[in-house]
Amino acid sequence: MCRNEKFVIVITLILTQTNALNVALENKYENINRLETVELNSSMDNVENIMNRADNAFDAFNNNDTLKKSGTEECVGDAEFCNMTREDYIEMLNEYIYPQTYEWILIGTHTAVFVMGLVGNALVCVAVYRNHTMRTVTNYFIVNLAVADFMVILFCLPPTVLWDVTETWFLGKALCKILLYFQSVSVTVSVLTLTFISVDRWYAICFPLKFKSTTRRAKIAILVIWANSLLFNSPELVVLTTVKSVPLRFELEYLVQCMATWSSQSDLVWHIIKVVFIYTIPLMLMTVAYYQIVRVLWKSEKIPGQAETIKLAPAEQTQLRSRRKAAKMLVAVVIMFAVCYFPVHLLSVLRYIIPILPNTVPMSMQLNYCN
Repeated sequence: MCRNEKFVIVITLILTQTNALNVALENKYENINRLETVELNSSMDNVENIMNRADNAFDAFNNNDTLKKSGTEECVGDAEFCNMTREDYIEMLNEYIYPQTYEWILIGTHTAVFVMGLVGNALVCVAVYRNHTMRTVTNYFIVNLAVADFMVILFCLPPTVLWDVTETWFLGKALCKILLYFQSVSVTVSVLTLTFISVDRWYAICFPLKFKSTTRRAKIAILVIWANSLLFNSPELVVLTTVKSVPLRFELEYLVQCMATWSSQSDLVWHIIKVVFIYTIPLMLMTVAYYQIVRVLWKSEKIPGQAETIKLAPAEQTQLRSRRKAAKMLVAVVIMFAVCYFPVHLLSVLRYIIPILPNTVPMSMQLNYCN
């Protein structure tokens, strides 16, 4: 092969390699451009998504700011109240809780009970305190009864009336626990005191020779009454709390109820226990005791403990009449207790069985306070 032919072959190989290299470079540049275009488009899409999200967040912020400035929030409850401003909504609630005509009558009667209860119970305590001859065992129990009634009327009656009329507990969670717990304690103290009085009078009249009651024993019995009452009602101090019974559009302290957090079944069981232990059993004991007292005082013209043949002196006849008068008064107290507390205990159980009209509860509580 001559030199010229070799040179031509070499030049042809060089040109072939150069063309192949150029084609490879062109393909590489095309792929690079394609990748850059895809990445650029993807980056533009991401930027656009970020901008859209920012616009949405800005719009939401503006909407929330507008809602706050206009005084409105997300609609809760009936749809017909959704377009009302906060001021109109509060005005509507104030009109709803404002006392109706029959509720003003209820307020008036409770006010009368409030005044007479405070004055009457205070006079009982003052009379026994100032007159040393009245410091007997029975009168110590009566003073204890008056103190319990005085405190429940003073501290529990006003907030209970406000709650019944407005259907709202305005006094907060702490007073919800304290006031209702103390009301139950006071009722228990009253019932146990009446029971102790009946047992004391039964023992003194039916077994006069064995009767050795003293004021010291009476004071110890009063301490036992208060301790048992505080302990018996302690579950209420734990479970009572404030609950919003109706959803409202705004954070308002309207239509808040003070109620137990346990189940309805547990509440029913608790009220049945209270009916049995602080109404039924004490009432049975008082009925039996005063029945026997009446039999002893009225079956013959004599003072218990004296012989039948002894003729009573005028002073002893006066003493017998005084005992009969006291027995009549105590029997009247027991009858009032039975009548006044029966509707409260009955409704506390029936409300879990049948629908109860809302107006019946304040009326039954009024009988409770009258007692």
